[in-house]
Amino acid sequence: MSRWKSRSLWIIVPALVGLAGVCFRAHASDDEIGKKVSEYYRRKANVPPNVDLKVGSMGPSKIKGAMTGTIEAGGQKVQFTASEDGRYVVFGDLEDLTVDPFAAVMQKIDLKGRVFKGPKDAKVTIVEYSDYQCPYCSRGYNTIEKEVLKEYGDKVKFYYKNLPLSFHPYAEPAAIAAECVSMQDEAAFWKVYSYFFENQKDMNPQNVKDKALEQIKGTKVNEAKFNDCFDNKKSLDRIKADSAEAQALGISGTPGFIINGRALKGAYPFPQFKAVIDDELARK
Repeated sequence: MSRWKSRSLWIIVPALVGLAGVCFRAHASDDEIGKKVSEYYRRKANVPPNVDLKVGSMGPSKIKGAMTGTIEAGGQKVQFTASEDGRYVVFGDLEDLTVDPFAAVMQKIDLKGRVFKGPKDAKVTIVEYSDYQCPYCSRGYNTIEKEVLKEYGDKVKFYYKNLPLSFHPYAEPAAIAAECVSMQDEAAFWKVYSYFFENQKDMNPQNVKDKALEQIKGTKVNEAKFNDCFDNKKSLDRIKADSAEAQALGISGTPGFIINGRALKGAYPFPQFKAVIDDELARK
């Protein structure tokens, strides 16, 4: 080996060792990152001193060189991603830009055996979670029925699902009645559905069953089977499943809409629906 090459190696090796030392010192331990995140989050979210903060699930992030974990406060967990030196942090779920997140949302919705308006192969699917007694849901009903479905025709498919709120006394009985009808006759269901929303002022917990019976006269619904279903709350499990599904999708108030996986939470006017639907149609 020449003297020049030998001297070069002696120069390069210490440099690499020094560089490795710098990188090692810049990497904070899991405990150090957890402590920093916990202290920062308590101030950021105004978490009271008497509420415990727990950092867990620490591990390598899908982002190269970063760490991920969860912070729990008051029974709620928030995901975070932090730089390996513990200097930077982002609170919230990590989004993979190569995956369609809205398709994943639609996969969480159980539509098997549920009645719908529109063609099976419509390019846009709208799922509503609603409450028959909610006044804002009445607005949502008018927007869907009188504007959205009329404007888009066979381009959209519409499903109605139940999210009766506990402080609306006739919302759950109305949902039970409507689903009992749905189990027998699709056309009769939409008749009852429309009546309940269009006559909220005339409805109460005591007359829900009678109002439903009036609407199913002349339909394919067997009244004896309906009475048995309503009296024994045989459709309640379906309603509870709808409500749990809504909660899992982040919908706790009514009305809530999922349009091809995209959420609209509230009784938005038609232009908001139009913007989302037009965008979805343009993507197909």
